[in-house]
Amino acid sequence: MGSGKSRKIEVEAAKWSKLCGDVLQIVFERLSATDFDRAKAVCSAWRSASKESVRKRNRIPWLILFPYERSNGYSCRLLNPAETGLVYRSRKLGVEFTQSRCIATCGSWLLMYVRDPPKLYIFNPLTRERINLPPLDSRINDIIISPEDPSLMRDDLPSSREAALTEKVKDLSSDWGLAALWVDERSKDYIVLWSQSQCCLFFSKKGDNFWRMFPYVRFGLADLVYQGHRLYIYTQVFFIEMYDFSGDSPVAVTPCLYTYLPPPYLSDAFTTRTRIAVTPSGQVLMVRCHDIHNTTSCTFYVYKMNLVTEKWDHMPSLGDQALIFNLGITVPTKDIQGITPDSIYFSGPGFGTNYIFIFNLATRKVQPFIISSTRNKFFDARWFIPNV
Repeated sequence: MGSGKSRKIEVEAAKWSKLCGDVLQIVFERLSATDFDRAKAVCSAWRSASKESVRKRNRIPWLILFPYERSNGYSCRLLNPAETGLVYRSRKLGVEFTQSRCIATCGSWLLMYVRDPPKLYIFNPLTRERINLPPLDSRINDIIISPEDPSLMRDDLPSSREAALTEKVKDLSSDWGLAALWVDERSKDYIVLWSQSQCCLFFSKKGDNFWRMFPYVRFGLADLVYQGHRLYIYTQVFFIEMYDFSGDSPVAVTPCLYTYLPPPYLSDAFTTRTRIAVTPSGQVLMVRCHDIHNTTSCTFYVYKMNLVTEKWDHMPSLGDQALIFNLGITVPTKDIQGITPDSIYFSGPGFGTNYIFIFNLATRKVQPFIISSTRNKFFDARWFIPNV
């Protein structure tokens, strides 16, 4: 009887492998990104059919956990909120990976910073691809712009700019450091931006063997986001500035710079962090996080620019969007299972693995994201949107 049951299973499996290509294509195109990868591993026929199907792009934020040095076998953990209890492990990432700090992400790509000696590189923990970047001491100031350009640095900064070309690189993973990353998944074109002070910003593109000084910093950097070939800067004096990076050199997009008076601070709350976020349409938002260390009173407030009053208007709801705090972007949630609408995904750098949660703007409640009892083996965590 045992052999008869075995033959029955084999016959049923054979039937699944002989489904017609059109049916398989319909099946594959309805699957999520992770289920797509599982399905194509069923048999050779399914793998062949998967190549003819359009794979859905993952739009769900995942959490990546970074291990302490020499722990967990030089690996990292990946968690998909849509798959409760399931943990992915990317192994054999090398000693340097556990000695590095992630300071920015784009898709599956991570911008990694090594403290001693200081250097930057781009790494994909899913494919183990690596892009080496120019040495941090190869900094130049080669962009020449007209002295009449209204976006030029202010006159009292030349000495600071010259000093920034040769000064020792500080800890780019600290609260004072700012960084942004963009990588094209197909061509591997990239741009990396970083700043270790409020007055200077450097960037490098694919093909460069040096870091170029960004020439337009005038009022100090408070935050920056790179989205859609545009750099969005929030300055220390509340200006919003936008620059186009699609050409060889950045070009100012905003012909006139407007200051948007910041909303008043809450008298009974401590503002832990303020940053900007950019929507898919290019709208700039301000996000304030209050009392992050107290999950019972922790709260977020989102504001949008009002072009008429030149003030920030409070947004009580994000609607069918979710905001990824450490990425500085919002993502659509309509008809996407596994992502919470009208919410903020928080995993602020510098807070370790103790402050990972989803804040629901509708209920004003914190939903802790439990990552199991082994979280003390990891020193940091980030939400990112991998190309899985």
